[in-house]
Amino acid sequence: MSLKKAQKKKKNKMKKSDLLNNLKSKLSNFSQTDITISLDHILKSFQEALKKEERIEIRGFGSLSVRRRKAIRARNPQSGDSIELSERKIPYFRAAKSLKAKIN
Repeated sequence: MSLKKAQKKKKNKMKKSDLLNNLKSKLSNFSQTDITISLDHILKSFQEALKKEERIEIRGFGSLSVRRRKAIRARNPQSGDSIELSERKIPYFRAAKSLKAKIN
């Protein structure tokens, strides 16, 4: 990948540290530690809910849920061998209509 592509990709990504800095600038009366602990707790709560296959709904933003992928027979592209992929769970995000409208 060229340096130009790498720089372009980097610009379009918000990392957790960027989110924390954004929150800190908006919530100046809270300490960085309090904001970090709060965000970590929120993310951990999301993980626990998804692990229990609970749906998380945030009005005006979207919903997170778990979807199951069925077991399938696939082929290893390197060796050509047929392999069995077991059923698995994947996180799924569905954006709210209002979020879609703001983006477009």
